[in-house]
Amino acid sequence: MEIVIENKYQEEDSYFKAKKRFNKIKAFYLYLLIYFSITATIIFINLKFNPETQWFWYSVVGGGIPLLIHACKIYLYNDYWEERKIQKILRKEDNKQTLK
Repeated sequence: MEIVIENKYQEEDSYFKAKKRFNKIKAFYLYLLIYFSITATIIFINLKFNPETQWFWYSVVGGGIPLLIHACKIYLYNDYWEERKIQKILRKEDNKQTLK
């Protein structure tokens, strides 16, 4: 009985982690869509009305840096990365205690 309850808890926990990750990825893609829409509009306005000065690069870089940070948080430093890091630290601690 206890094993069934534990498995159900693990399945629910996995489901909520997957749903949380999905929501983060969905938010990122929405951010990406908004970024490219606004950037394309700004580039068009700049090149249409003032082609000699390319000031649109400020908005491309200014909006691109937060987008890049958001992408890194989603794909590089996510919950799985945190779990792996915690497990690595715990293994180090276990090894230190074993050597004593």
